[in-house]
Amino acid sequence: MHDSADGILRFPPESGCFGCSTLNAAGLQLTFRRRDGGIFTPYTIPDRFHGAPGVAHGGIVASILDEISCAAVFFSHGCHVVTGELNVRYQQPCPVETHIEFEARIVDETHKRYAVVEARALKDGVLLARSSGKFFYIERSTSTP
Repeated sequence: MHDSADGILRFPPESGCFGCSTLNAAGLQLTFRRRDGGIFTPYTIPDRFHGAPGVAHGGIVASILDEISCAAVFFSHGCHVVTGELNVRYQQPCPVETHIEFEARIVDETHKRYAVVEARALKDGVLLARSSGKFFYIERSTSTP
């Protein structure tokens, strides 16, 4: 985990993660940057992820909100998390093949087992979707099985 010279935050590439790994050709290959105490990613949802014509499938939008929420915790604390709960509210259809800004920030860290993160998707400043979720910290073992 580190900030690169170009400001892009990187997960370990070997993870193969659907959301962020550059090694997963079928995945989203999201990249993240810091902004205003949170994390953001500009992303254009490819047409291959449409539901209705011209509109992103809700599951893909939820996946991106989930991924950026996990990134907010990872790049803040250096530990991986798993999603315990994710509530998504779609305000407007998310178009495909259009620049959308996704952003997330930790809003509550008072529980020792998880962080609460809020995320949102915006197009030209207009709210398209938002989420709130609990992201449980993973204790990473240093031993190899």
